[in-house]
Amino acid sequence: MTLRDLEAALPALREFRLPVPRGIDWSRIERELGLRPPADFMELSEHYSLLVLDEFLSVHIPDPGTEEEFISVAGEFLSDLDSLRAAGMSHGYVPHPADGGLFPWADSVEGDTWYWKTGGPDPDTWPVVVSGHNDDWFEVDAGLTAYLAGLVRGTIPPDGLPPDFPGRTPTVEAQL
Repeated sequence: MTLRDLEAALPALREFRLPVPRGIDWSRIERELGLRPPADFMELSEHYSLLVLDEFLSVHIPDPGTEEEFISVAGEFLSDLDSLRAAGMSHGYVPHPADGGLFPWADSVEGDTWYWKTGGPDPDTWPVVVSGHNDDWFEVDAGLTAYLAGLVRGTIPPDGLPPDFPGRTPTVEAQL
């Protein structure tokens, strides 16, 4: 699925779309993190500097010139996941860079975290893993934009999340 598909599912998002790519240093991010993010995430990040869905889910989007902050935040989430793993509370999931390790791409105001399950040569095929704050873990065979569009359309259930998320007409917070 593409960014256009997410924008079709969430029309309010379109008003915040930047017409020109923002110029994020993806090679630095790839070099520092040891992975190339999926194409739909890179496209989203190039056209939106912020994305919060229904005042609940915040996508971690890097900003040009401050890629180090994105890298640092990812490191904090990976450290938290490693602590859960060490305590036997990660349901067998491990943090990136382990083979098939998880890499964070969003979090919620209630402490839920969204990851990609890395592994395989094509990041565009990495499934989404949701770690709910109530120790609910779910894996969805979809990429970021397909997952978000599915939540909004109601074709992907909000497993482990509040049952009313997202609402019938989800709010979008973004920046121009």
